[in-house]
Amino acid sequence: MSEPQEKRENAPRFYHFWRREDQQALTDWWQWLEDNRGERARLRRCDTPGEILPQSAFHRLCRKLPWWEQHDVMGLAVIAGLLSHVAERNALPLPAQMGQCREGGDKPTLSELRFQQLISSKDYDELFERMRRAVDLLGRSANILSLADGVLHWSKDRRDRYSEQPSHRFHYRWSKAYFNEVFKYQKETTS
Repeated sequence: MSEPQEKRENAPRFYHFWRREDQQALTDWWQWLEDNRGERARLRRCDTPGEILPQSAFHRLCRKLPWWEQHDVMGLAVIAGLLSHVAERNALPLPAQMGQCREGGDKPTLSELRFQQLISSKDYDELFERMRRAVDLLGRSANILSLADGVLHWSKDRRDRYSEQPSHRFHYRWSKAYFNEVFKYQKETTS
């Protein structure tokens, strides 16, 4: 197997942010945000996605991803706000990163209770608050593409509650990634 093909097979699969152009546009915007600390600080001070909507940095992201603005402007606001809290990129998918063992311990970085609350968020404000807390617990390190894809996946599931295939739902996919990571270091107990 050739190296490029192997890399593609091992790369995380995104369900809503799958186009390379979208991925590059988001990465470019995040890098621009890194270079423009004032814009980043304004986004970081926002407590809700609604407060993000009038920010110039958010509108810069909308210009880079106009099709997402048309379909899910609040999802895009959540993404912009969360990415302002990410200081370092991580290659691991975000839910797997949340399930990683805490340094020097035997528990996940994000507790199972917090993870369950996060994936069960009822609205954009709740999702934003819980994801922001998770990013902080992860040391402000996250896979920015996985984060963005997860927000859009959560949003789509919220609109289309009854997917024909439960294995395609946000809850299932994120839970699977989280627990696969948790099970790597927790001992299985049988009763």
